[in-house]
Amino acid sequence: MWISKYFVYFMLFSVMGWIYESIFCTLKSGKWQNRGFLYGPMCPIYGVGATLMTFIMDMVGLHGMTELVWWQIFLIAFFGSMILEYVTSYALEKLFHAYWWDYSGVPFNVNGRICLPASIGFGVAGLLVVYILAPFMRMLTDWITPAWMEFFALVFMAMLTTDMTLTISALTDFEHRVIALEQSLNEHMDVFVNTVQERTQVMSEVLAEERARFSKENMERSIKNMEFFHRLALKRVKGFRSTNKEREKHVYSREMVLESVKRYIQNNKKMSRRKDNN
Repeated sequence: MWISKYFVYFMLFSVMGWIYESIFCTLKSGKWQNRGFLYGPMCPIYGVGATLMTFIMDMVGLHGMTELVWWQIFLIAFFGSMILEYVTSYALEKLFHAYWWDYSGVPFNVNGRICLPASIGFGVAGLLVVYILAPFMRMLTDWITPAWMEFFALVFMAMLTTDMTLTISALTDFEHRVIALEQSLNEHMDVFVNTVQERTQVMSEVLAEERARFSKENMERSIKNMEFFHRLALKRVKGFRSTNKEREKHVYSREMVLESVKRYIQNNKKMSRRKDNN
């Protein structure tokens, strides 16, 4: 029962985190930002942090321990968010060579994964969770019987599993497409160079133009064949890094394809608006 309860908390807190993150980034950028790693309206990292804070406070109350004061709660959330953000960022980059947030331009950052201002903000958010959101969450779910709590947990689990499967599928498909594009380009250029060298001395400008032409055509064809949901998942990616030096050379290719996907989505939106206006 208690596992189901905290899992429901996790999902609801994840949705709240998505709402906050999307509104904040939209106001900051001046255009709609659909934040998060997954398709659905949820940011799991917020859900994990808020649920852990709720669990800690519940355990303190359950075991009759001295109640934590505000500055202790702040420090737990402050340092806990540092660990959570850094580990999550590193794991995502290790798995997908991509990042969904980057603090490189913010003072007192560590490898762009965490920064002091954000950690202070999460410390304050910890106070908000303990004193406002967690009590509200308990009030919201107190009426739910154990059987219904388990039912909701199973439904949320199915939704989360489906969402994660689609997202991982999109990122894996993207990696395969990048590798295929690189291989196709190399094979094409080998044939092109051999063909031209048989006729005349090839200038580097000619090779560069042919590489650019073939890359563009091949990339556009690959993006058109990409699933809609795959393009949607990639739109949320901020960029790519490689934690493995042997894969550094693939970062440029990933960035190039990612920008092309985003332009493709933007152009489709413009075309749809024109059709609606006509």
